[in-house]
Amino acid sequence: MKKWQRAAAAATLVGATVAGAVGISAAAKANPVVSRPAAAQPGGRPGSVSANIRVVETFLQDVLNDHHGDHASLYMTPGVTWSGGTVGTITGRKNVAGLFAGVVSSLPNVHTAIKDAFGQGDEVLVRMVVSGTQEGALLGIPATGLNVQWDALDVFRLNGGKISAIWAGDDWTAILFDTGTFKAPWIP
Repeated sequence: MKKWQRAAAAATLVGATVAGAVGISAAAKANPVVSRPAAAQPGGRPGSVSANIRVVETFLQDVLNDHHGDHASLYMTPGVTWSGGTVGTITGRKNVAGLFAGVVSSLPNVHTAIKDAFGQGDEVLVRMVVSGTQEGALLGIPATGLNVQWDALDVFRLNGGKISAIWAGDDWTAILFDTGTFKAPWIP
């Protein structure tokens, strides 16, 4: 496969993933889509789309940007599930919270820049850029001291004002590249 064919295939895959991630379920059709820049103030009643967006933004700010990995469980239901595609699936508040605490430990200066937040029904889609310096093991990759940065499209499902599921659409290849673990043949 030629370089441009791989790029076109990747673009198609990303488009299909995004389209699938924001697909409308029957329950969500009754609720309006709310989208707003991250800086806007949400308001809204508990369980509303605006309130759900605010919960997710507060979670990302507190746990990642403010480096309180130990606070992650406060935002989650007991049976929360985190799905990371090829990275795997993690179930249970203690385990998923441990994942986030591990990210903060691995990247002590981690920063999540929210670019967009969209919601419909009980789901919130966040487009963000995550960055930090890898000072600890990350995804089994030993500490490198290198700066890492990746794009993410993560979908959060909420139940009763708490996160009950996360589908992490993170650019795992960027993490591997920035840590010096893997270089795709099409990257110069």
